[in-house]
Amino acid sequence: MKKYIPNILTLLRLFVTPIIIYLGINNHLIILIIVAIFIALTDFLDGHLARKWNVTSQIGAKLDMIADKVLALGLLILLIMKNNLFFYVLILEAIISLVNIYIFFKSKIANSLLIGKLKTWFLFVTIILGFINLIIPNLEVSITIFAYITIIIQIVTLYSYIRYYLKRKKALKDNFSEYVEFYNIIEPFLNHKEFIKRKSFSHHINESVYDHTLRVSFDCFKIAKKLNLDFKSLTIAALLHDFYETPWQTEKEKKPLLQMHAFTHAHNAVVNAKKYFGKDITPKIANIMETHMFPINKKIPRSKEAWVLTLVDKADSMDFIMHPIMLIHIFRKDDIDQKKKMSLKKIINKSKKMLNKSKK
Repeated sequence: MKKYIPNILTLLRLFVTPIIIYLGINNHLIILIIVAIFIALTDFLDGHLARKWNVTSQIGAKLDMIADKVLALGLLILLIMKNNLFFYVLILEAIISLVNIYIFFKSKIANSLLIGKLKTWFLFVTIILGFINLIIPNLEVSITIFAYITIIIQIVTLYSYIRYYLKRKKALKDNFSEYVEFYNIIEPFLNHKEFIKRKSFSHHINESVYDHTLRVSFDCFKIAKKLNLDFKSLTIAALLHDFYETPWQTEKEKKPLLQMHAFTHAHNAVVNAKKYFGKDITPKIANIMETHMFPINKKIPRSKEAWVLTLVDKADSMDFIMHPIMLIHIFRKDDIDQKKKMSLKKIINKSKKMLNKSKK
C-alpha cells in the first residue's frame, strides 16, 4: 500500500478542488479555509512519504504538479472576485503553469526546483490569508505585503524554470555532440574482432579488458576535451592501452620479475596494436600507450596526454580501494562492476543512437 498512499494524497487535492470552489461561491469561507489548509498540507505530506518510503515516480511528480496548479488557480479565481491584487498573482501562476507544461512536453520529465516548492508554499499561505482577510478585514496591509512578496517569488521562479530548461537543452545538445564525436573516434577499433575478443579477457575485479579500456577511454576523452589536449590521440591510446595479445592469467611459464605482465604489457599492447591497426598507431599514440604504467615500467610519459592516461588508468584500477564498500562485495563474491557495465552499455548504445540520428 505504501507506494499508493502518496499518489492518493495528491489525487485528493484534485478531487477536493471543486468542493473548495463550491464553498467559495456560496461564501462558506470558514469551512473553505479549514479544508484549504488541510489540503495544502497534503502537498508536503505526499512528497515526504514518497521520499521516506522510496516510492517516488514520474507519475507521482506529474500528478503533484497538476494538483498544485489546479488547486492554486481555482482558489485564485475565487479571490480575484474580492481583491484585484490577486489578478497579477493569477496571471503569473498561469504563465508558470504553461511554462511547466511546455517543458514537460519537450523533455517528458516533470522537474521540480526548490524555488518552485518555496513559491507554492508561499502562494498557498498568501491565498489562505486572502480568504481570512474576507472574514477579518483588518489584515488588508498584511495581505498586500504577502501578495507582493508572492509576485516577486513567482517572477524568480519563472526565470529559474526558463533558465533551467535552456541550460538542460544546451547540455543535451553538448552531450549529443560529445557521444557522436567519441563514437566516431573509437568505432574502427571497437568493432574489430580482435578488440571484441577482449570481452573474454579478465582484467581487475569482475571486469573485462574490453569494459576497462572503454571506460578509461571515455574518461580520457572528456578530460582531454576540457583541457584542450589532443583528444583523438589520447582516446585511441586509452582504448588500446591494454591491447596485449593473450590474457595474463593464462601465462603459466615462470618469468623473471621484470619480464612479468605488469612490466611488459604496455609495450606488448603497442606491438599488437600496430599489428592490427597499422598506420592508425602514430608515434604519439604509441608513446602514450607505452608509458601508461609509469613508474612501474620506468618509461616517463612525455606529453600531457600520456600523463592523463597514466593517472586515469590508475584511478580506474584503484576503484575498489577508493571505495572501501566494494571490499564487502568482494568477500560476498558480488558482481561489483554491474553498475559500471551498465554505464558502459549506455555509452555504446547512446553513442550508436546519436550517430544514427545525426546521419538521418
